[in-house]
Formats: sequence, C-alpha cells, structure tokens
Amino acid sequence: MHQNTDIKILFSDFDGTLFSKSKSISETDIQILQQMGLLGIVRVIATGRSFFSIRKVIPETFPIDYIILSSGAGIMKWQTKQLLQISSISGELTDALCSLLIKSDMPFFVQNPLPENHVGYYYLNRNQNPDFKRRLNLYRNFMEPIEKRRPGQTASQFILIHRNEQEIKNLLKPFTSHLHLIKATSPLDHKTLWLEIFPSRISKASAAQWLMQHLNIRNEKSLAIGNDFNDLDLLHWASKAYVMPDSPKLLLDRFPVLTLNNGSVLSALF
Repeated sequence: MHQNTDIKILFSDFDGTLFSKSKSISETDIQILQQMGLLGIVRVIATGRSFFSIRKVIPETFPIDYIILSSGAGIMKWQTKQLLQISSISGELTDALCSLLIKSDMPFFVQNPLPENHVGYYYLNRNQNPDFKRRLNLYRNFMEPIEKRRPGQTASQFILIHRNEQEIKNLLKPFTSHLHLIKATSPLDHKTLWLEIFPSRISKASAAQWLMQHLNIRNEKSLAIGNDFNDLDLLHWASKAYVMPDSPKLLLDRFPVLTLNNGSVLSALF
C-alpha cells in the first residue's frame, strides 16, 4: 500500500465496484482490505442491497468493518451484525403513498423495515416493466400482493421500476418534505432505471456522515468509490472520490476515473 496514506475511512459501493459485473471480488482487493484493517483504516461498504441480499454474496469473514445498507436506510457493524441506525417511513405516510400509487396505477414494491427489508408487498398492472417481473420472480418467496398489507405498517422504502423519472417526481410533490427519491441502475439487467423512495434525508452520504461522527473521524480523512446514480451524494460528500470506468456519463464528467489493475479496484488507490 503506497497511496492515500492520510485516509482513515473508505466508503466503497458494492455492485459494479468491489463486486464486478462478473459477480466476483478481486483477490487483490480482499488482500488490500485486510491490510487496511491492520493499518487501522475503517472499511465500509455502502450498498443499495439489503442485509439479506449482501450476506448471500460475501462471507462472515469478509474484511470490512461496517455496511451502509439500502442506500442509507441502515448502518450495520459487520462483525457483530448490530444495526446501529435504522430509518423507516411511518405507517401513516406508507398508507398514503400506497393509496396514491395504486390510484395512479403505478406498479411498485413496498419493503418492510430493516433488517427484514427483503420482505414486502407489490402492486402490478398490465404494463409493468420486464425488470419489475425479474425482481418479483427473484423475491417471489418474500413478496405478497399489496392487498395482504395491513394498514399502518411502516416501511423501509418503495421501489418503482419506471422509465419516466419526472412523472414520479410530479406524483410525489405533495410529500416532498417527507421523502427522498434516489435513482439507481437495475442490478438485474444493468440498464433499467429504478426509483427508490426513502424517508427524507436518507442517503449514502447522510449515513456516512453519521458513521464518521460516531467514530470521531474528520471528513478530510474520507475516500469514496462509486459507479452509479445512487452514489452521487456520497461522492460529492467525501473528501476524495473516484468512479469506475463504466459509470454513467454524469459521474464520469464530475469525478476522477479509476484505472483498474487486473480487475482490482483498490490497488490504484492504496
């Protein structure tokens, strides 16, 4: 390790960053993460995945310290699996959003609070996006029709797989002060736009800021790596930030681009 020796905490996106599109993690990156731990550098994955999803692809011994889950809805200490922070949408607001989306005939998923936010409910119509069907099939054992949801249940987030971002923003205008809309590229087909609705102020950046304060680390000691729209706020927030070569143009135009070394992401930085 030879660069960025002043960094005390790393925030790395997972899918498309540490976890390549070929569904693997570089052995070199695993070794570097281990070395970072020996040097006292805090290692954080900041992912859009739920705990259920992330633990399917990394082992208990994976060399990290914390995970920011579901784009900031939760923060977990990896070794103990203790959730340090959880955010949710109130039952009243969840009821109102469900009613609005159903009235608008807008297909959606509504997910239970963490750590069970792989479980939830769905509403579909005749015209749902093919990627909606992919996600529904993937989570078929954990999803029920929206009619099964009890009024007043809280939620971690809503997921809309929809082509028109502005249409969703217009629809949500009455709730702007209470909610935060985050967009991301589908982890299933790697091209479809997903729009996720979270409580206000929830993001990877806000979770990172909370963790930095919790650990008493100054912002100028932070480094972030990302590859998609849901990383934007984290990349802008971090003292140093880099993006993957295949990131959307919006990110490539704003941040330095990493040069990969035989599939390794971290060897260019440490």
